[in-house]
Amino acid sequence: YLIQCCIKVTKARNVQLIVCPQGWKKLGSSCYYVSTEYKSWKESRQDCRNRGADLVVINIQEKPTLVNWLCGRQNYVWIGLTDSVTEGSWKWVDDTPLNTT
Repeated sequence: YLIQCCIKVTKARNVQLIVCPQGWKKLGSSCYYVSTEYKSWKESRQDCRNRGADLVVINIQEKPTLVNWLCGRQNYVWIGLTDSVTEGSWKWVDDTPLNTT
């Protein structure tokens, strides 16, 4: 059981106009939420979805160190990477495959 890091991507033309919910951190056009409760990956993803978000997806534009700064209140957090459909075939929750290059 770990805490989770949620991301809510907003679609606003002007980044300055984006307002994140209370308790969320704003970065660019996204809002990030880090839980304080320990849950399973499945429970964590559902909690994010209940908040209108999903577990964080780390793409090329988002350096892992940046996500670590946002989500790294604990040593480990749940992120949106899973092999639940096919064991050993890792995909992000947005259905993009894991790119290790």
